[in-house]
Amino acid sequence: MSEQDQHSRTEEATDKRLTDARGDGNVPTSREVPNFAYLLASLLVIAVLGQAFAYHLSSMLVGLLSNVGSIHLENGGDVMLLFDVVGSNAATVTAPIILAFAAAGVIASVLQNPPVPVFKRVMPDISRLSPSKGLKRIFSLSGFVEFLKLTLRLIIVAITSVAILMYMWHDFTNSIWNDPTAVLALSQKSVVALLTALALLSFTLLIFDLPVAHVLWRRSLRMAPQEIKDERRQMEGDPHMKARRRSIARSRVRRRMLKDVPRATVVIANPTHFSVALRYVRSEGGAPRIVAKGQDLIALSIRRIAEENGIPIIEDKALARSLYAKVEVDQMIPVEFYRAIAEILIRLQARRNRRSQVRA
Repeated sequence: MSEQDQHSRTEEATDKRLTDARGDGNVPTSREVPNFAYLLASLLVIAVLGQAFAYHLSSMLVGLLSNVGSIHLENGGDVMLLFDVVGSNAATVTAPIILAFAAAGVIASVLQNPPVPVFKRVMPDISRLSPSKGLKRIFSLSGFVEFLKLTLRLIIVAITSVAILMYMWHDFTNSIWNDPTAVLALSQKSVVALLTALALLSFTLLIFDLPVAHVLWRRSLRMAPQEIKDERRQMEGDPHMKARRRSIARSRVRRRMLKDVPRATVVIANPTHFSVALRYVRSEGGAPRIVAKGQDLIALSIRRIAEENGIPIIEDKALARSLYAKVEVDQMIPVEFYRAIAEILIRLQARRNRRSQVRA
């Protein structure tokens, strides 16, 4: 991505862009969450099992050193036997540590983002080996933030270590001459103090780093105005094709509507701008129903078809406009039009009756 493209991305990412990024495994993550989890796991292991580990290792060393004269390494079987003894003891010590760190890593990942299988992330990608992209990541804003956090952590570790060593120096020197076995307990105490300080530091950084990670993630997904337009066009379809589909749909509705005009009972017009065709047959039940309506050219077509089929046309500007605006095709007229339509239907019926009497 060029610098110009980066500056053109001024719009916040759309919901689709965020969802697609999460689907590809691109999620906001803070490195301080796993750091804090690993420090808590280390603190838990050393504080609870530290002395047991030390006792187990010291017992193993004592056993090996006390029987060093009886250990014979004359062939491969002897070497494998020694490795088996040492390995089983080492596995007993390291298994809780490995399990604690594995659990801490899983918990830290799950707490930040729900687990989603993304095979794309594990597929080899040659572009990740690009030195230029690597340098961009190092000298980017997120890289600068990580550098500041690492520098702060190193300073805190150095200051805390020196402070703990100075505070416990007298106890260390006395235990070396008086009670050497107390060195292990003092070492455990100093390590616990150091891990506690680091855990507090990591928790403090986590409070600030987690929202910063989300802000930087959203900033990396910003879009250019043209990208938003392209995405909307992709989701909704090409505007030209949509307009064409709407035009075709309107044409079909118009043809079907004009086809129903010969079934109308009366056409109310205004006099050329609006035409509304109504059908009312008492045996069908219900209120009068609009079978067709139109404006301008369609209104003229409705009038022409009505004249060809001998359907009476009543010119009432206000009524035609109101019916056109408030009632859709295939809908019954609302109550507010009952009186006006009833008067028209009564007038038409009286006219038919007079014609029938004249013919008789």
